[in-house]
Amino acid sequence: MVNPGEKKAIAIIAAVAVAFVVVVAAGVGILVAGNTGEHKDDAYIQLAVGGDLHTVQPARWCDVFVRECTPPRDQPQRTTPRVPIPLNSTALLSVSETVAKAPWNLTTLYWTPQGLVEEESPQASNTTYTVALRSRPDRVLLGVTITAASAVATNPDGSTDIARGLIAADTAPPK
Repeated sequence: MVNPGEKKAIAIIAAVAVAFVVVVAAGVGILVAGNTGEHKDDAYIQLAVGGDLHTVQPARWCDVFVRECTPPRDQPQRTTPRVPIPLNSTALLSVSETVAKAPWNLTTLYWTPQGLVEEESPQASNTTYTVALRSRPDRVLLGVTITAASAVATNPDGSTDIARGLIAADTAPPK
């Protein structure tokens, strides 16, 4: 038989154990609820030009539902960085895993003797991380733009800009 002192000690130990479990469960719940599995800062491209590696951050990047964006949609995008690619050279463009894990599109802008040429190159999820880009005197690479798909079919205002993010670089050759 358990005496009253032992009952009191068991009750205190049980209360402390229950409180500990509640605190741990609440902490895990807060961490899980706060982790969407997505980090906005993980979206970037890298351009390897000669012996240099340039990291380019998004002009704008949003969550997959385009609800939260950096910078916000009602503010201007970040400026496009300059990453000159010399004529007669090849640059390697690599996208981060955050970009590559969903469909994305590469748009390249070239100057040719016939005028400007824009080329689209859609990429499927988890298939392409790196693309070689050549700049020649008869086909000068002026810029690259990466757009990443969102889960939105149309915006609340009825428009169909369904990109969740945009990463761009001005790649015109050095002057």
